Amino acid sequence: MSGTAGDVLVPAGTIGYLDAISAAPGETVKLRVSSSAPTWRAELLRLYALEIPGFGVERRADPVPGVEPIEREGIEQTTAVGSYGLAAPLGLDQFDAPLTITATICPTRPGAGPEAALAQRDEAAVAGWSLGLDPAGRPRLWVATDADALDLTTPEPLKQGCWYRLTATIDAGAARATLAVDPVGTFTSNRLATGRGGSHRVEASLTGALQPAAAPLLLAAAALDPNGQPIEGFDGKVESPAIHTTAPAAAATWDASLSITRHGIDLPSQLRNTDAAGPHFTLVNHPTRAVTSSTWDGQVDDFRFAPDQYAAVHFHRTDMTDCGWEPQAEIVLPADLASGVYAIHLTDPDGGEDLVPLIVRPPAGTTTAPALLVLSTNSYLAYGNDHVGVDSPRTQVWNQMVPALDDWERFRDAHREVGLSLYEVHSDGSGVCHSSWRRPILTLRPTVYDGDGPVWQFTADMQIVDWLDRTNRPFDVVSDRDLHEGGAELLGRYGCVITGTHPEYPSEQMLDAYEEYVGAGGRLMYMGGNGMYWVTGYDPEDPQVIEIRRWAGTQAWCAAPGEYHLSFTGRLGGLWRFGGRAPQKTFGVGMVAAGPPTASAGYLRVAEPGSPAGWILAGVEEAEFGRYGTMGGAAGTEIDTVDPVLGTPDETLVVATSAGHSDDMLEARENFNMTSRILGGARNPKVHSDLVLIPRENGGAVFSTGSISFSGSLSHEGWDNDVSRLLGNVVDRFVSGKPVLDS
Repeated sequence: MSGTAGDVLVPAGTIGYLDAISAAPGETVKLRVSSSAPTWRAELLRLYALEIPGFGVERRADPVPGVEPIEREGIEQTTAVGSYGLAAPLGLDQFDAPLTITATICPTRPGAGPEAALAQRDEAAVAGWSLGLDPAGRPRLWVATDADALDLTTPEPLKQGCWYRLTATIDAGAARATLAVDPVGTFTSNRLATGRGGSHRVEASLTGALQPAAAPLLLAAAALDPNGQPIEGFDGKVESPAIHTTAPAAAATWDASLSITRHGIDLPSQLRNTDAAGPHFTLVNHPTRAVTSSTWDGQVDDFRFAPDQYAAVHFHRTDMTDCGWEPQAEIVLPADLASGVYAIHLTDPDGGEDLVPLIVRPPAGTTTAPALLVLSTNSYLAYGNDHVGVDSPRTQVWNQMVPALDDWERFRDAHREVGLSLYEVHSDGSGVCHSSWRRPILTLRPTVYDGDGPVWQFTADMQIVDWLDRTNRPFDVVSDRDLHEGGAELLGRYGCVITGTHPEYPSEQMLDAYEEYVGAGGRLMYMGGNGMYWVTGYDPEDPQVIEIRRWAGTQAWCAAPGEYHLSFTGRLGGLWRFGGRAPQKTFGVGMVAAGPPTASAGYLRVAEPGSPAGWILAGVEEAEFGRYGTMGGAAGTEIDTVDPVLGTPDETLVVATSAGHSDDMLEARENFNMTSRILGGARNPKVHSDLVLIPRENGGAVFSTGSISFSGSLSHEGWDNDVSRLLGNVVDRFVSGKPVLDS
C-alpha cells in the first residue's frame, strides 16, 4: 500500500471495504483488507459522532459488546483496472479452417499505446492472435507463429471518435493473412465529416506454423496478466464483433442490442451471442452500455426505441467497479444489534488506521424507534474517491484558497486503482457514470479533508446522528438502497422520516416512496440542500452499483449526444426536474445556488409567533439566527428555494428565509436560460434558502431546511442554540402525531 505519487510520499497503511453499506442484525458481513503492515486488527464500533477539528466536536464511538476483535496477517491486495469482455474459447485453437475476424470500432484514444479490440492471445505474446491498434493508432493484426510473429498494420492511424470496420483473415492453408480497414458510420455518429482517411487492405505471408493460445476470448483487451489486469486495453466503442470460419460450429457474432428492453438493458454484464447457445461475453468493470453505434442517425435519442443504433459498448482503461479483493474476515452481527451507524475500525502496528462505515438497519419488517434517518449513501457513492481537489483548478477558485491535502487525499491521488467518482472523466474524456461499493471509498473516511468544507456528506450526516443521540431522540437508520427496496412500506412504519444533508442522487423508487409516504399521512424532514437532483439507477444484476448520465444541470461533465438515458433503467438521465419530477413538488424547495462556506448566511424569521407555523420557531430568540456553524452559517454550501412554477404546493408556509449571501453564492445554471452577469447572492434576489413547512393530506407534512450546511450549526454553543431548538420543535411535533398547524 506504500509508494509515491510524483514527489509526494504516500503513507503506508491498512484499508478495507465491505461489499455493501448496510446490513441487518444477525447477518454476516465480509471484510476485505489490504495492508502493508505485518498484521492488522479489526473492531466493530458504534459511531455517534465524528470529529470536526477546530469546532470542538469530537469523535464518539463505543466497541460493540459480544463481537470479538479480529486479527489477521497483513497482505497487499491488487486491483485490476479497465473494462473488458471475457468469453470461453470458440474451439479455434488449431486454425483448421480460414478464420475471419471483424469488429466495428470507434477509438477514443488512438495513439495512446497498443490496443486490442478482439483477441485470443496469451500473456507472454507467444501464442494466439489479436486485432486492434498499434501504438501509433493504426489498425493492426498480430498472429503468433513458431517463427517470427506476424505484425500487420495499415498505413494510416485512425481518427479519434470516428467509426471504422476492421476485417482480418488468417488462412493457415494458404499461409496468408490480410487486414482491411473501412471508414463507416453516419454523419451523425462520427466526430468528423471529412478527413477520416480511406479504405486500406494489406496482406502478408505467414512464416512458420500458427501457434494457438490456450486462452479465453477477450473483447477490448489482448490478454490478462496473473492479477487479472487487462493487457493492451481498449479505449472506445466496439460494435458487432464477430469470428467466422468454414467450420459451422465455430462461428459467432455478438450483438449489444439483444439486451435492450423497454425497461433498460436487462443484463448489463453480458454481451450476447446471436446464437443463443453460443458463448456470451461477460463484461467486467462496467463498460458503458446504451451508447450510440455507427448507424446512429440522430432521429431517436432513446436507445430503447432504436436498438440497432445502440449496438455498441464503450470500454475504458480506467473503468473499475470491483476491486476483487479476497475476503480476509467475516463478522457476524449480533441478532440484537440496535439499528444505527457503525464502523469497522482497522488498525495496524505501523500506525495505520481506517474506519469502514456500516449502517445497521432494523430487522426486516420491524421498527425499533419512532423516527427513521435515511443516510444519503448514493451521494457518498457519487463523490466516492473524487480527485477534484487535486485535479481541478476550479477547487482552488471555488474555495479561494490553496487546497490542503491530508494523508488520505494524497493516498487516493496515488492509488487511483480503487476507482473514480462520478465527478470525473475517464482518460478519453468521457464521463464516469458508474460507482460501486465493491471498493474502498476513501472519501467516506471520517478523517478525510474535503475542499467543500468540514461538514460534507458522511461527516455532515453524522452531525444529525450526533444531535439525535445527544438530545435523546430515538431513531433507526437505513441507506438509500434500503429505501429503494423497501419503498413506502418501509417509511410507513415511522411517525417521522429524516433525510441526510445531501440526498442528491435518488432513484425513481425512492422519490415514489417519499411522495406516497407523505400523501398517506407521513411526516418527512428534508434536512439538506441540492437534494433529489440527479436521476439515478441501480444495476439490475448488482445492487451495489449505481449509474447516472449528466446533462443540463450544474455538472462536472456532460454525456455524449444520444446517450442521456440510463442503461440500467431506460430513464432519461440528467435532472429529475427535466423528467417532470422537480423536488419542489414533494419537498417544497429545490436547488437554486451553491458557494463556499464563506458565502453562507443565517436565516430571517418569517413566521410570526401565534401563526399556524409559529411553533417551529418557539425558543428561537433572535429575528435573525443561524449565522454560525462549522460551515459558516446554517444556510450554505448548496441551497434550495421555493418555486411555484416548478411545483411548490400552494399550501407551503415559508418559516424563514436566508439573507446575506455574498456574490460567491452563485445561482445554478439550470435556473436561467441566457448568460447573466448577476449570478451572485449579493445582487441576485433569487439566491436564498427557504425553510418551509408543507401541510399534506391525511395529517402528513413536509419540513425542509433547503441547505446542506444546516446540520453544521447544531453543535454551536454546546448544542444549545436557535437552530438546535428549532429542529427539536419539528422532530417532536412530527413524532407526536399532533396537527402540524396551530389553529
